[in-house]
Amino acid sequence: MVQEGEKQVGETPVVSPEEHRARMKEYVERWARVGPLLEAQREEDVRRSDTISNISAFNRLYEMALAASPPVPDSGLVEQQRLFSKLR
Repeated sequence: MVQEGEKQVGETPVVSPEEHRARMKEYVERWARVGPLLEAQREEDVRRSDTISNISAFNRLYEMALAASPPVPDSGLVEQQRLFSKLR
């Protein structure tokens, strides 16, 4: 039997309801402090980003991916059905 605070492989530790509440309260308080800082950082990152350059870079990557692996003209369903019809 697992004792409180012990951990088995692949399982989370068993904690008391009081400990669980204390951990959740700490988690919520941490996010209350950190959330606004992260949001401010995200806003600053968005403000500093160069959207035109980012779109251009994405387009170049997309073109490279298309050149390396061009789309096929069909899904292969017609060929599959042709082969199935031969089995009948």
